[in-house]
Formats: sequence, structure tokens, C-alpha cells
Amino acid sequence: MGTLDMVTSSRRRHRRVNASGRCFAQLGDGWEGSVLNLSIGGMLLRLKRALTPGSTYFVKLFLEGGEVAIVEAKVLRLIDADEECEAALKFTSIGHDDADSLRGFLKS
Repeated sequence: MGTLDMVTSSRRRHRRVNASGRCFAQLGDGWEGSVLNLSIGGMLLRLKRALTPGSTYFVKLFLEGGEVAIVEAKVLRLIDADEECEAALKFTSIGHDDADSLRGFLKS
């Protein structure tokens, strides 16, 4: 295992999978975004609106295959881009059935 692998694995509690084009999110009043990567503990989201670090949202995840999961997530940090914003979110609450849907997606 290389140094980069050790840093990456020690920094994250859960393995993330590439979700680009396979998962979309809807926040709050209908803001929509693309999920870039996803784990059972959080996600990286790209959207056309800047979110506020520290704020919490209910997020509806539309998973490939027709599954839907609803989570509560806290914005950890933003990565600004020209026309879009990337936001790292940590899941703070997820129901049992929603967690099962998410786990099924992550295994596929």
C-alpha cells in the first residue's frame, strides 16, 4: 500500500463509489444536483447553487435502478467551480430502509 493509499483510507470511514451519472439528488425546495461519489456516510455533490458549510438538508437520492433514499446531511465544505459548486456532505441521519437501498446501490 502506497503513502497516498494510506492517507486516503485513514481519512475516510467508508469506501466511496463513483456515482457520476448513476445517482441524482434533490435538496430542500427542489434544488437538484449530480452525485459524483457516494458512500454509506456521505457524498460529493455538484450543483448550480452554493450551499453554506455547516447547514443541514434533507436530501432525496434517486439511485440507478429506481431506488430512492432520503437522508439528512450536513455540508462539510465547498469546492467552488466557475458555474457550478461541489459540496462534500456527511450523512447525519438515515432510516433503516433508506440505508438498505443505499447499501444495495453501493454494492452494484
